[in-house]
Amino acid sequence: MFSEKDFERLWFLYKTEGEPKGVSINSFCISNNIPYTAFYDWFKKTQKKVVPVEVEGNHPKLAY
Repeated sequence: MFSEKDFERLWFLYKTEGEPKGVSINSFCISNNIPYTAFYDWFKKTQKKVVPVEVEGNHPKLAY
């Protein structure tokens, strides 16, 4: 059984190492001995939590 941390680590490695080289997520899962279907089930559950954010402009520092 794979933990959430296993899938998070795999996703990070894929985005930093696999995707830039043009490797499919399916192939990346196979090469890391993780069934794609298990990864996909985790991804479907968590994809709504992962949102890309882009910060624009110069924001002032908050004073405490």
